[in-house]
Amino acid sequence: MKEVNMFLQGPGLERRAVTVLATEQVPLETLVSHAVNARPGVLVDVHVLVDEHGNLARQIDHEGLRYRFSDSNASWVLVVS
Repeated sequence: MKEVNMFLQGPGLERRAVTVLATEQVPLETLVSHAVNARPGVLVDVHVLVDEHGNLARQIDHEGLRYRFSDSNASWVLVVS
């Protein structure tokens, strides 16, 4: 079986290797980007990723493709290879 690598790609096309640290259930309406037709009280799984320097990135959308590091407002995109 081939190895799966995950990266977050951010501003200036910078890429950081990441791994999944945790998965949490949160209300959908707390995410920055969510489905506009979702009903209140819906819980979704949100992933927390960590890079090689210990920086945490939290999922900000319901699709699981956009993340934000705790020290930044920039959105990073998940890239899987």
